[in-house]
Amino acid sequence: MIRRGTGLLPWLFDRDALIAFGASHATTFASAQPWPHLVVDDLLGEHAPAIADAFPDAAHPGWRRTAYAEQARLGQLQRTNFEGVGDPLRWLLAELGGMAFVGFLNALLGRRDLIADPMFTGAGLMATEPGGHLGIHVDFNRDSARKLDRIASVLYYAPRSWDPAWGGELELWDRARLGCQIRVAPMPDRLVVLAYGEDHWHGHPAPLRCPAGVLRAAVAAHYYAARATDGDDTGAHGAIW
Repeated sequence: MIRRGTGLLPWLFDRDALIAFGASHATTFASAQPWPHLVVDDLLGEHAPAIADAFPDAAHPGWRRTAYAEQARLGQLQRTNFEGVGDPLRWLLAELGGMAFVGFLNALLGRRDLIADPMFTGAGLMATEPGGHLGIHVDFNRDSARKLDRIASVLYYAPRSWDPAWGGELELWDRARLGCQIRVAPMPDRLVVLAYGEDHWHGHPAPLRCPAGVLRAAVAAHYYAARATDGDDTGAHGAIW
């Protein structure tokens, strides 16, 4: 699903291969429990270490901490256009919004209308420090600025290494919020695709047990669709010459 670039390009998603992969996993995604999701390992292969090495540590001046100190979570680097973030990570961010990756998600979800978010609102680079956690929750449902409904999200895990004993598993809970059904460890080079839903409860609620200086590093991106209404295309036409 990856092909080498030429010249200055380090790598590119292979559009045809990625779309075919998405289509071949559409049934698995749709039928996954407790709600639609997919876990993909070894997404970037030999390019993954460069992504992990480029991930900023907790001392990066652009991080903003969450309002709840006990969560020990860092984010919001998109406020400064990811200033000071290394090229390998910036390249990944660009590819997550590109034609090949959006095509993959369309094929996986059986859609053709997904819209990426170049502003990475509520997404981008995210990190959790030792002892941090994220309570079970449902994500925000709409991009009000662009009047778009949220359809899916992806998480790409980018730690240099991860010991399962450190915890940090993404927990997917049942729709009634009675208990965890699936746990996904934040292993290097792992992609998780999550369908949005008002009852898609998830988080990593147990405090991290990783050593000092180790981050639960992730790259997140959200994808949207316009809410269609009757008459939207009334008067639409092609080029007039």
